[in-house]
Amino acid sequence: MNNPLQNISRIGLALAMASILLLTACSRLTEDNLQKIHNGMTTAEVKAILGEPTNSATSSALGIVSGTTYTYHTSSSDVKITFLNDKVIATEGEFK
Repeated sequence: MNNPLQNISRIGLALAMASILLLTACSRLTEDNLQKIHNGMTTAEVKAILGEPTNSATSSALGIVSGTTYTYHTSSSDVKITFLNDKVIATEGEFK
C-alpha cells in the first residue's frame, strides 16, 4: 500500500527536476547570440534573443534617467548588459 506522503514527495521531485531541465534547455546565452546584441536595442529585443536574465537591477536619477543592468550567468559565462532608458548602451562579459 502506497503512503500518500511518498506520492506527494515523488510528484514534487518530478516537478522540480522538470523545472530544472526546462530552465537549462531555455538557456540561449551563447557567444553567437551575444554578438547579436548591439547598442540601441530594447530590453524586449534582448530578452527575445537571450531569454530572461539571471538577475536584473534598475535605478533612476531624478525620475528622468532610468538605468537597468541585466546579468546572465551560466556555468560557462558571465555577461552584463546595461540599458539607459530601455536601450542597450554597453555589453560586457566572457565565456569560459
